[in-house]
Amino acid sequence: MNKYSSIVNSITTALLAFLLTIPMHELFHLLTFYVYGFGEYVTIFSSTCVGYDETMIDFQALAPFHRILAAGASASILNVIIGMVLFFVLIRTTLGGWMRLFLTQLMGAQLATGFGYLMIDPLTLVGDWGNVFACFPDSPTFVLTMRIVLCVIGAAGIVFTFFALNHQSYYFIENPANKQERCAVAARLHLVPWVACSIIGVIGGIISPASDGSYFGVIFANMEWIVFFWAFMFTWFMVRHPQQSRFHEPLPLEADYPLLVLAILLVVIDLIVLGPGITIH
Repeated sequence: MNKYSSIVNSITTALLAFLLTIPMHELFHLLTFYVYGFGEYVTIFSSTCVGYDETMIDFQALAPFHRILAAGASASILNVIIGMVLFFVLIRTTLGGWMRLFLTQLMGAQLATGFGYLMIDPLTLVGDWGNVFACFPDSPTFVLTMRIVLCVIGAAGIVFTFFALNHQSYYFIENPANKQERCAVAARLHLVPWVACSIIGVIGGIISPASDGSYFGVIFANMEWIVFFWAFMFTWFMVRHPQQSRFHEPLPLEADYPLLVLAILLVVIDLIVLGPGITIH
């Protein structure tokens, strides 16, 4: 395995997976506002949040189901759906090394974001689902039930993501019993996106218009990427490896530097332009 080229490729796909998860999460929030006729009250669109005039939007005027979607739940639900679809595509479809690498990291990013919201928001009462809970001030029992159910689903989903990513590792590992090979593949497949996504996420959180100036809060919000770290640990030595190989192809060994440059350029645009936010109204 070409050590440096494979790392370059993993960085490239990790950056693209991040860009197709976090900014797209916020874009779906924006589209949801427009679908429900609240687009004129949106004030700012950022890669980390969508700002709106809270005095002009009455979510409680909507039916409960639509209230939940419009107030903030739609994006995390979409993340979970996309991640689960990718999981079944990955286990059912023959893919090239590049596409499997990218879709594995994208699956992890989508599931980490979607299930992360479901697990953390009910505990902290902040974030997208915190906004949803605030829309039911007269239904404390319903809110408490929803918080418990969502937290359980989110926690179970995060654990599932650990194992789903670990499962995907062995499509790139020829000899599952070789601990050194498992470590090398897992480092590129999982450890690289953990580092890359965490760094970009923290920088984006600091410059976000929604930032409250708390570095702890920003770091805590990016703990969702820990799924990749545990996937690395699972594959390396924490979970028993499969007895039979499901190897399909090695990690792509020839570095695609033009694609890396494009990915970095898109990240820079994301941080400099979308990070601080674009004023809409």
